[in-house]
Order: sequence, then structure tokens, then C-alpha cells
Amino acid sequence: MTDNRRFAGRRAIVTGAAGGIGAAIVRRLVSEGAMVAAIDRSAAASDGSQVHPVVADLSTVEGARTAVDEAVAVLGGAADIVVSAAGVYVLAAAAAVDETDWNANQDINLRAPFFVAQAAVAARAADPSAKGRPMAIVNISSTGAYRSGTGDAALSYSASKAGLVALTRSMAAEWAGQGIRANVVTPGVIDTSMVRIMDDPESGTAWLKARVPMARLGRPDEIAAVVCFLASDDASYVTGSELVADGGYMCR
Repeated sequence: MTDNRRFAGRRAIVTGAAGGIGAAIVRRLVSEGAMVAAIDRSAAASDGSQVHPVVADLSTVEGARTAVDEAVAVLGGAADIVVSAAGVYVLAAAAAVDETDWNANQDINLRAPFFVAQAAVAARAADPSAKGRPMAIVNISSTGAYRSGTGDAALSYSASKAGLVALTRSMAAEWAGQGIRANVVTPGVIDTSMVRIMDDPESGTAWLKARVPMARLGRPDEIAAVVCFLASDDASYVTGSELVADGGYMCR
């Protein structure tokens, strides 16, 4: 049974909050008592009390830092939880990847999570009421970091997601002494607007049966549950870890 008070009194920042996995994470955090600054390129849904939309462009370092500053302002203090769920999926075959394709994936999927976390850690250090409390950072990678099993030309995307796993481990090692944990969740094929595998239901179903032992797409709320475990005190001795939630995809 979910403890609805697990995040009571906690402040959270979630990027990519307007849809898919990010929106599911916001809903789960709010359902367990957190107040959330929901960062996205378009305004996330607001309930007027616990969810505070922040419209931002995370494709630049300054944009990421400004987004965190605005998030801290609407939350009324530094965040206890930071979840980077914003992601893009720009595809091109290796021979055709140009600088624009490469940068689109790296800027949002790899660079933004670091500078969002860096700004949130700095805000915590400057907030006397927050720096004595534990802080949890959770980044969202992808099984694309390890394999490109859907046939997509995802070379630069995969590089960004693999980099995020290594980045998270380094963040965990460096910031542990400040009471900050950093972990990464690696989802498999999840039922969001970014996933095109089911555009052809027959071939999509065949692919899932052949490649995913659980033979189905994952749900955003299933990833949100994993993220919130890592963000909670239930994972108080877990840092620098990767939790794969893929229905067994990596087993085959």
C-alpha cells in the first residue's frame, strides 16, 4: 500500500513534466504529499496548490539554471527532490548525423540534467533550512543506452543516454558527502507519445513478444513508481545505482 505521506513537506522539481513519464512522476509525487515545480517547454497541468508549472527551454545552460531559479521561487525554497525526465529522440543513421541532430540529443538528454542538478544543489547550499535535509536526484536514461533493438537510427540518442548513466554515478560520488543521493532509472519501451513501435499494431505486438519477456509496453505510472522509490527515504542507502525497468528486455 502506498504511504500517502511519504513526501509530505517535500519540494520537488520535475523536468519534462507536461506529458508521458514526467507527468506520471508529477502525479505520483503529488499523490504522496509533495509540492512540485513542473518544468516543461509547455505549461504542465496545475491543480493550483501542489503543482506549479514552470515554462522553460532546457536546451541551453542558462535556460536550465533559470528554470531552477524559477522553480525554487514558486516552491518557496530549495528542492529536496530533482527528477530529470525531459528527453528528446532525434533519429538519424550514423552516416547522416549532423551537428544539429547530435546537439539536440546531447543538450536535452545529457547536458540539461547536469545543469539542472547543479543549480538545484547550489540553491540547497544557499538555503539554511534545506541544506541540512537529505536530497535525492533521479535521472531518466533508456535501454537505448545499451542496445538499439527497435531498428531506429538512434546512435546519438543512445550516446546521450549512456552518458547520463555515467554522469549520474559521478554526481553520486561527488555529492554524497553533502547528504545528496543520485540514481538513474533506465526504462524499456514505455507507452508514451515518443514510442512509435505500435503505429503498426501487428508488427509492434510481434516485436514485443519476441524481444520483451513480459510481452507488453510499460506504463508511465510504472516508471513513476520506481522513480519515487529512489527519491524516497525507502532508498536512503541507495546512491550511484541504476534501476532498470524494462519488462525483461535487457534479458534477451
